[in-house]
Parts: sequence; structure tokens; C-alpha cells
Amino acid sequence: MPRKTIAACLIVCAALYLAACAPAPNAATDPAMQRLLDREAIEALLFQTNLGFELSDADQFAAPFAPDAVYELNGEGPVFGYQRMRYEGRDQIREIISDRIERSANTDPKTLTYDPASLRRYNRNSDSLIELIDATHARHRSTWMVVMHTNVNVHISSVGRYEDELEKRDGVWMITKRLRVE
Repeated sequence: MPRKTIAACLIVCAALYLAACAPAPNAATDPAMQRLLDREAIEALLFQTNLGFELSDADQFAAPFAPDAVYELNGEGPVFGYQRMRYEGRDQIREIISDRIERSANTDPKTLTYDPASLRRYNRNSDSLIELIDATHARHRSTWMVVMHTNVNVHISSVGRYEDELEKRDGVWMITKRLRVE
């Protein structure tokens, strides 16, 4: 084997060995790694609240919101499926789902044009943008669409945009304000 080839192989092997011995990046020493971890945490909590909405799980839906969060609907009310235009605090935000469950339980099925047991809701988000403002503040924007599926048909119930403000408290990201634009 030519000497240049052997020398090149030795250089590559040494570089690979040194790279393998280098400490792995961690969030404490690598800002890019911390930003990646923050984005993943925000994506996970946004997924959690959407899934809670779809499954009609009030606790799962409300958990990503801070205890003092605000959930606000723009425009003039009433808005279908909501009892108010502004919810203050996680307990009131939880009512978005728990009130819906209670109303459907108290609805006479004979007044409906579909079988309520077949109702499925899907909250689809797209065009999601997470902006990390600093180490403890972020913004999220996305377009959303609620699709309803019953034994009768599938239809789009509503569409709009979420404008979220998020804050990292005690190392945990939470939604502190959500504006639901329809």
C-alpha cells in the first residue's frame, strides 16, 4: 500500500478515535443542544394538549397549561363548544373539555342526527412554528382544523390559528397564554 494511503488512513483513524473519546454534547455546555431539547419539550406538550382534546380527556388537555394560564377566544361570542370567551387558570381551561363531556351526557340522543357513541374529534395542527425567545420564553403559532367523524359523515367543524406564549418554570415548559383565532 502506498505511504500516502497509509498516512491518510492513520489520520482518519486518529480523527475517529478522538471524536469517539470526546464527551457527548450536553445541554449544560452546548446551547444548541439545549435549544433542541427545549423544542422537543414544547412539541411534546403541544401534542399532549391536542391529544387530550381529541380523547376528551380534560386532565390531559389542561396539564400543559400553567396554573395561571389564560385561554382566550378572539372575536365575539358565543363560539360553538365553548361556554365563555376567556378562561383564566388551569382549572377553568380544564372546563373546556369537562363541560363538553357533561353537556353531551345530558343531551337527549333523540334530538341528534347521529349516534353520539360514534363521535370522534380530531384536532389537526399544521404550519407549526416554535420561536425560542430566550432560555425561559417561547412563542408558538399554528393553523388548526377540527374534523368531526360520526356514523353519518366526516366534516370540518372549524378552522383557525393558535397563538401561544410559553414559559419555562422550574425547568418545565408550560403554555401561559393561548389565543384561539377562528
